[in-house]
Amino acid sequence: MTKYTTDEIGRPGKPPKLRRFPWRLWLFALLMTGAAGAGGYFAWHFREEAKVGADCKTSYAALMTEKGAAQQEITNCKATLAKQTADMKTSLDSTAMNAKTLEQQNQQLSTNLNATKEELTTLREQRAETEKRMAAIEEIQKQFAKMIHTGTMKVTSRRGSLVLSLPAEVLFPSGVAELSKDGEIKVIEVGVTLKQFPDRRFLVIGHSDNQPLKNSVFKDNWELSTARALTVTRFLVQAGMNPKNLLPTGAGEHDPLLEKASAKELARNRRIEIALLPAINELPPLPASVTDGKTEPPAASTEKTADKK
Repeated sequence: MTKYTTDEIGRPGKPPKLRRFPWRLWLFALLMTGAAGAGGYFAWHFREEAKVGADCKTSYAALMTEKGAAQQEITNCKATLAKQTADMKTSLDSTAMNAKTLEQQNQQLSTNLNATKEELTTLREQRAETEKRMAAIEEIQKQFAKMIHTGTMKVTSRRGSLVLSLPAEVLFPSGVAELSKDGEIKVIEVGVTLKQFPDRRFLVIGHSDNQPLKNSVFKDNWELSTARALTVTRFLVQAGMNPKNLLPTGAGEHDPLLEKASAKELARNRRIEIALLPAINELPPLPASVTDGKTEPPAASTEKTADKK
């Protein structure tokens, strides 16, 4: 093998054939070294990218899991909100219904209270009228105490009215309508007392028993009882009572004290009754369906019409 000296190699001119070999070798070595370095770099870069990709996949999976959990939580929240909204609506509806019910109950209680107040007022008025009537009864009893004590008169209550009852035997002879002298005195005495009540009206009622009349000018007991009531009424007027406050009538045998009276008890059915009529303010009001909102004409107008007739 031929060896070249350093001088020969560095000498100018055409080098021998093997003169360039070391340079190519170096270039090849350099390229191989670069390729090896590049390969290592690319391998490292690939590994890094693979690692980053794996991390991204892991992060993506974690994010998707979190997203699913978040969506589930949102769904749960929506369901809870919907339930709470429905519950609140139900509660509001129930509250509104309760409020309406309470309002109706309040109105009913108010109506009942007003009705109770009206009833209380009515009861108080009735009580006042009752007390007034009882006071009148007590006063009449005081005025007629002597006649009541001697049995000449009885003060009773029939059908809600104060009634002064005088036995017919005390006032009239049998079968006639003219008062006896003693009867006139007693009727005058009654009239003097009753005229102290000028604002009250009285019904004078004649009563008889059910025994047929014999040898009488009257057709029957009804006529006799009516005539006796009229006679008593006229004597009451003579005693000073206002004739407008006296209404004579006869009941005959049709309103007995004893339905099945013995011969001894028949005398109880023969009597004169003077009934205290209730005042207008003592009577209950008529229903609107009866009056149709119309009031009766005043008594004064009726009396004027009667006078004209």
